[in-house]
Amino acid sequence: MQQKNISTPFEDERLATLDSYKIMDSPPEVAFDRLTRLAADIFEVPMASVSLIDDKRQWFKSAVGLDERETPRDVAFCSHIIEHREAMVIEDASNDSRFDCNPLVTGPPFIAFYAGYPLISPNGMVIGTLWIGDKKNRRRPSDDQLDRLRSMAEIVMSELELRREVEQRKAAQQEAAQSRLDLELALALSSTASWTLNLSNDKVSWGGAYFKVWGKDADQALTTGDEAFARIHPEDRERIRNAMNEAALPDSKGYEESFRIVLPSGETRWLSGRGNFVRNRNYDAITGINYDITKTIIQQEEQKLHTRELHHRLRNLFATLQSIMTLTKNSATSIDDYIERIEGRLRALNRAQQILLDANFVTGSFAALVNDLCATYPRITWAGPDISLPENAMVSISLVLNELATNAAKYGALNHEDGTVTINWTITDDAPAKKQTITLLWQEQGGPALPASPSKTGFGSSLIDHSVGRNLKGEIVRDWQKDGLVCSISFPLAESEH
Repeated sequence: MQQKNISTPFEDERLATLDSYKIMDSPPEVAFDRLTRLAADIFEVPMASVSLIDDKRQWFKSAVGLDERETPRDVAFCSHIIEHREAMVIEDASNDSRFDCNPLVTGPPFIAFYAGYPLISPNGMVIGTLWIGDKKNRRRPSDDQLDRLRSMAEIVMSELELRREVEQRKAAQQEAAQSRLDLELALALSSTASWTLNLSNDKVSWGGAYFKVWGKDADQALTTGDEAFARIHPEDRERIRNAMNEAALPDSKGYEESFRIVLPSGETRWLSGRGNFVRNRNYDAITGINYDITKTIIQQEEQKLHTRELHHRLRNLFATLQSIMTLTKNSATSIDDYIERIEGRLRALNRAQQILLDANFVTGSFAALVNDLCATYPRITWAGPDISLPENAMVSISLVLNELATNAAKYGALNHEDGTVTINWTITDDAPAKKQTITLLWQEQGGPALPASPSKTGFGSSLIDHSVGRNLKGEIVRDWQKDGLVCSISFPLAESEH
């Protein structure tokens, strides 16, 4: 039978949350398409989708094996997940009274098997699902498999959060642009210099807050047009003179320009100027206003810098994600091995990015990074002074610590009930070289007896060596002792890191 249109107790809040992501009807995006393809590959199904549910429809942000971009909400399997706020598995939809007459079962895409996990926003609202499907009946996935589906749904949600952050920044930029317009208007009505240039004798008369804009000596030192032009920055002078000459024509619509002036003190200010031709009874003139926009120009440059930094960070993040996924796939021995490895490395990457996000996007707390690792592995303890590391170093050392912890949990001290790991680090000064070095000691105790060194190394070891040697410009020494690995890592700190 066809299911009814479902309304949850928190539907208004849920719809408002969905709207805050500004994602409905947005064009395809590589990040989401990668995730749906990965889900289809991992579960070996022909259908997978990131579906979002509004008040009337189910819309597919990304889909594999589906021809349509949306369906009515009242036939969407995902509506049940929205209502019950938990994962749902349908082994045979044709024998399920809720779906046996559903057009998505009896017609294209002929769904027989369905498994979906809710996309839960940070405020607890379910805005959609990550689901997989097949045209054939399937047995219920194991708990471990459902956990993987959950992990992938959480990655989808993280991607949505990152996307919303970028969209909010765009909106903030637009608001900042509007604020600048409002600021310019406010300045035009307050701290504004007015002036009139007599075109017959080149005399300038000043009014308003000219001393705040052009300098305290403006009425004494800038009595002619030539003297005022001499205060304009040499690189802007010809452009402004040409604009003024054009504004002096009787049929001109005036001019509006921004330019720099250099005060006698050497201070450079950015001014905005507007002027119009005026024909008086006795002489022709150009009259106009100027106001100081130095702060606005600085804010624009800072905004450009922050935007470039954000774009650079996003490019680095996606490049790192792609590299990790590709290299992990090449070194994995099975799908389960791949999922386990990729989840750990993505958690390490997310750990570093979250700490950077909590700070200033540029640097992050090393102590916070280690402490977060200890929350995952309670038998790891640490001691050392806190330092700020840049993004590249944070990502690299997070991946290194994750590989060491993963290996300890599988083969080393953390694989034994009484095994422990300590992380200690110190900072040493090299006064002659004017640099500092951090030395980190990873020490496992209470683990199984280990050989002098492993006979074979995998991608994890290569990742550690690459991260320390190439990214951190440091050195690593491993010592396989009787009850666990002792690993010493040292790398230099840039001046901005201390």
